[in-house]
Amino acid sequence: MAECPRGVGRVWATRLGTYLFSRISSDEGTDSRFDNIRGSPPKFLGAFFAQATWVTLCLMPVLAVNALPASLFSTLPAAIGITDILGALLFVGGFSFEVAADRQKNKWVQDKNTKKHNEEFLTRGLWSKSRHPNYFGEVTLWSGIATLAGGVLVSNVGQMGMGLAGGPLGVAAALAMAGVSPAFVSLLLFKVSGIPLSEGKYDKRYGDRKDYQEWKKNTPMFFPKF
Repeated sequence: MAECPRGVGRVWATRLGTYLFSRISSDEGTDSRFDNIRGSPPKFLGAFFAQATWVTLCLMPVLAVNALPASLFSTLPAAIGITDILGALLFVGGFSFEVAADRQKNKWVQDKNTKKHNEEFLTRGLWSKSRHPNYFGEVTLWSGIATLAGGVLVSNVGQMGMGLAGGPLGVAAALAMAGVSPAFVSLLLFKVSGIPLSEGKYDKRYGDRKDYQEWKKNTPMFFPKF
């Protein structure tokens, strides 16, 4: 089942690329996140390498599977394993959750721009179940990719392909290689650029409003409450 991590990686990349292109195209062809650094080559270079590092660490489980010798793939068991099922469920669930959350927010922004509502922040749909449903979906889908890849890497074929001797250390190395992806995404979203920036921005703007305080009090930050 080595094709599974590759396949879902392509799905993620295609979806992210089309989403960002569509968002930038609708915003006069620019990305406001780069407005303050576009005129500074060193800062722009730093942003480029930061994004390259992000993509590399996110795709580490897929890259690890791709690095295995092609001749070994034919020796993998044809039967679907528990990691294949669990990984696919996590990926499909997380991917669907993130896409739905992004579409709801885009629709909300479009309606606001056309004066169909005057709400200052989104509290409907999945955004009433979690304050960051898109981030929940992102972490979940990468957990699914890590699970799919981990099933291959911890197998005898995966251990042989990576030049590991198997045993506890070999399995631990394979799991670490697969797990770095969701771990890095979680670190980024929880401690660096995702949730802290978003929460800080909205707290500064609406922190004194009772409706915002009520929504924040009753809506989980990350894990959805249904």
